[in-house]
Amino acid sequence: MKTSFFTFLLTLVAFVASAQPVVNETRYVDSLLQLEKNGANDSIRACASFQLSDFWSYSDTARSRQHLELGKRLAGQNGYLQAMGTFFEAGFYFDLDYDRALALYEESANRFSQFLTKESYVYQARAWRNMGAIYQRKDNESEMVHLIITKSIPLAEKAGETARVGSYYTDVGMIFMNIQEYGKAAVYFDKSFECYARSSPNMHDRLTTTLYAANNYCYMDSLAQAKIMIDRAGELLRPYPASEFNIDYHIAAIKYCHAAKAWEQGLFHARRGILLAEKMDKTYKSAELRFMQYKIQHDMGHYGEALETLQKAIDEIPVNLDGNRMLYFQSMAKTYEKMGNIPKAHEWLQRYSDERDSTYPEKMKTDIARIETKYNTAEKEKRIIQLQAEKQDALMTQKNQRLWNGLLGVAGLLLLVATLSLIVFYRTSKKQARQQVKEIEQRQELKVANALLEGEEKERRRLARDLHDGLGGSLAGIRIKLAGQQKKQVNGQLDEVMYLLEDSMSELRRIAHNMMPESLLKVGLRSAITDLCDGLANEELEIEFQWSGPGGDLPHTAQANIYRIVQEVLSNAIRHGRASKILLQCIHEEHMFYITAEDNGRGFDMNAAAGGIGLSNIRSRVQYMKGRLDIDSSPGAGTAVNIELQV
Repeated sequence: MKTSFFTFLLTLVAFVASAQPVVNETRYVDSLLQLEKNGANDSIRACASFQLSDFWSYSDTARSRQHLELGKRLAGQNGYLQAMGTFFEAGFYFDLDYDRALALYEESANRFSQFLTKESYVYQARAWRNMGAIYQRKDNESEMVHLIITKSIPLAEKAGETARVGSYYTDVGMIFMNIQEYGKAAVYFDKSFECYARSSPNMHDRLTTTLYAANNYCYMDSLAQAKIMIDRAGELLRPYPASEFNIDYHIAAIKYCHAAKAWEQGLFHARRGILLAEKMDKTYKSAELRFMQYKIQHDMGHYGEALETLQKAIDEIPVNLDGNRMLYFQSMAKTYEKMGNIPKAHEWLQRYSDERDSTYPEKMKTDIARIETKYNTAEKEKRIIQLQAEKQDALMTQKNQRLWNGLLGVAGLLLLVATLSLIVFYRTSKKQARQQVKEIEQRQELKVANALLEGEEKERRRLARDLHDGLGGSLAGIRIKLAGQQKKQVNGQLDEVMYLLEDSMSELRRIAHNMMPESLLKVGLRSAITDLCDGLANEELEIEFQWSGPGGDLPHTAQANIYRIVQEVLSNAIRHGRASKILLQCIHEEHMFYITAEDNGRGFDMNAAAGGIGLSNIRSRVQYMKGRLDIDSSPGAGTAVNIELQV
């Protein structure tokens, strides 16, 4: 009897350990309530209470806390159930207190590590995965990927949970999709499907991966693959019309229809999705669906219907979450402008400006604090390394001094031999110590250079966005207001002002583009450099650009650095060299990238220009990429620049 009971308990624990949000929520909750009330013993009732606490933690914290406390009382002195209680208590604080949840998850993983069972491995895998999810919310997505790949996946494989391994691959794919690495995301989604093919995944995981893959294919413009995923999700959801997954299905279908310009079908999915979201009281998803419906109506030219739809989305979202209200207000202004209603466009543009002004200061403070923290950390690490090097020098000197004192006692011929040996040893040791210090300094300089370059790129993106959204929005508001006055003028006095304003807006867009070109983010390095050359070329300047090799698979950081190097080289040739012809060649071969630029400018004295800011920027970026820079120039003979970079 005792053996059968223990087996039953392990079966229930396994059910709880592997539980995920399910498709048929009502039936799931009812079955757990029955176990909590009528379970054969306290251990079974405790497991049911913990799982009910986890279910309600997403929507009703009071009910979740009630079931959690009951489960902890029922657990008693059972070490395994106490570890389980710690795990679900961490889940209770998941959305309320990140630091406390992290500490509890780590504590639960340590407690479960004492039990060498399949269920214990599953709980540990879930704990590390949930810790990664918290780090993601704290803008540390790399730590989430690290924890899932090094902790959760090995533990799930150790437990033989192939389907769970697939769900963790989906988490990694989701991270890459969020940072717009769609190709890498597709690889991990494929790994998930491979795991599902070798196991029996639950419906939640299968639907999650399928819908993520559908969205990812839409972002990749692989519409045929996206359609396959959306149809597959629809078939899986057919038996579950009341599941919240149906809302996500309609969202993915709308993205596909919008990309494929299937307007009517997209509106159909929008209406169905909104009805479901309202029925389930999912306010933010309802607003998201309305905004997607608005974009389709806008693209169809149905501006009146689009404005009505967008107004409903604005009414549903009272708080500016992730900048959604700013986006809605700006969209209102653009739509009214297209309809020719300038006063209304100006009114919504002003609301957009007020919302932006109330949102960005806090975000800017947060960004500045994060940058200061990184800088202070780098300085502390640099000081620690310096102290370690000084300590190592001091220890080496003490060691040599002791050896010297010992050798003084050696008499006769051995004294000369010992003295010579000591001198050789001392010089060798000193040289090695200096070399080690030099290597440490070089590594630290590379770390600092890396941080500075990353900070520079982030600041460029921020300034470009602020110029475009801030000053650009303000100039757009002025243009709208002047356009209204222009219609009323008699003698055309405002025409020149409008011309100067349009010219200023064009110059603003050019500056913002140079700071962070859209083509580099969207279509890659080759197109970005082509756009740069085309933008600089004119009747007095001819730029010939030649490209060889793929280049599309380069990391984004490498692409940004290469683009800045090319930008600086061309800028130097034009501004300082006064060149009329420039030949630019870029070659990508495996792990090397070569840049060659030759111009017919007036050249310069290498010694006189060695400390220039432009050349210093180029050298810093080349050093960061472990490359080599050669410049051949002399006054009146043009300039040739050859750069080799490791990518």
